[in-house]
Amino acid sequence: MKKYIFFFLLAAPSLLAQADLEKKHNEFRVELVTAIVSSKANLTYERFLSRRFSTGLTLSYANSKKVNDDFDEGNRNTIPKYEVVPFARYNLSNGQRSFYFAEVFLSANGGDFRETVLKTDALGNDYYVIEKSKYSDVAAGAGVGYKYYIKDKVGIEFLVGFGSNMFNKDKSPDIISRVGLSFGYRF
Repeated sequence: MKKYIFFFLLAAPSLLAQADLEKKHNEFRVELVTAIVSSKANLTYERFLSRRFSTGLTLSYANSKKVNDDFDEGNRNTIPKYEVVPFARYNLSNGQRSFYFAEVFLSANGGDFRETVLKTDALGNDYYVIEKSKYSDVAAGAGVGYKYYIKDKVGIEFLVGFGSNMFNKDKSPDIISRVGLSFGYRF
């Protein structure tokens, strides 16, 4: 009998914490690593539909002086500026406080494109000019991640995912990445 009481006393806080966490269906997150490293702002809202499924939306905007300078100097031919990413996730673990997940996502993304173009003047002389234009595209992809909650409110998430742009491949980047460490609040 003492074993059962001891087990109950150990398991009760964990079971109650999971029950409390299941009552909280919304979460806001901010990606801190990319904000520090590349001046890219990532804000995410996630809605938990059940123990296993959730959906959400990530909004990203980038405007880094270093990346802009690299683009202007010709060190890169694209500069992603914005991204709107709806996603759906499936919890791969049984836990609610810490779990692995898989996600699928779409990414509406856009930015600036730079290319060197050969032109010919009226006298037949060839010369090169740099032309800048805007691009926009849609990518589809998948990712995996791990999430851990502290005190059933503060979430820490690590995510790795990749997708491929589908429509404007001559100007947009071939690969879209979703890699980061974010911190959130679940309510």
